[in-house]
Amino acid sequence: MKITNTSADKFKVELTSIGRVRSSTTRPADLHTACQQGLTFSGRATIVLKAGLAGGLKGLEDFSHIWVIYSLHRADRTELVTHPGPASIRNLPQVGVFASRSQYRPSHLALRLCQLEKVETNKIYVSGLDAIDGTPVLDIKPYVSGFDRPKQFRTAPWYEWLPQDKS
Repeated sequence: MKITNTSADKFKVELTSIGRVRSSTTRPADLHTACQQGLTFSGRATIVLKAGLAGGLKGLEDFSHIWVIYSLHRADRTELVTHPGPASIRNLPQVGVFASRSQYRPSHLALRLCQLEKVETNKIYVSGLDAIDGTPVLDIKPYVSGFDRPKQFRTAPWYEWLPQDKS
């Protein structure tokens, strides 16, 4: 990552991908059901890391889930106010993009919790990743409940359409 200070309140950030997603899904529109399914989405994908990065995967296989940070490289616009769910759910309020999981963000970055299936050399096999084939992956982090799941939390009521984990 390269950060350049261009003025007192403006920075230019250049990110380098660590690999790419390999998936049978080739069009963003084919992922519309992933939004409706939330964590129950089970689409399978493989993350192929660039040469020389496989050593960074040591120990990752001990985790059940990982966070994948990736570029929404095919997003074609930015919406500051958006619909916070699939188009099939029409009674949702318009909200700011930062109160949503919309792909039409100013930075076009995504974060997704995925189930880790296996690790082989420089490949990570996952389920639940809503990314198309060729998507640049920017980082991977293990899911650690002590960091990632607060004991108490609040979700906006307009997200009640998502399947809920009752545990």
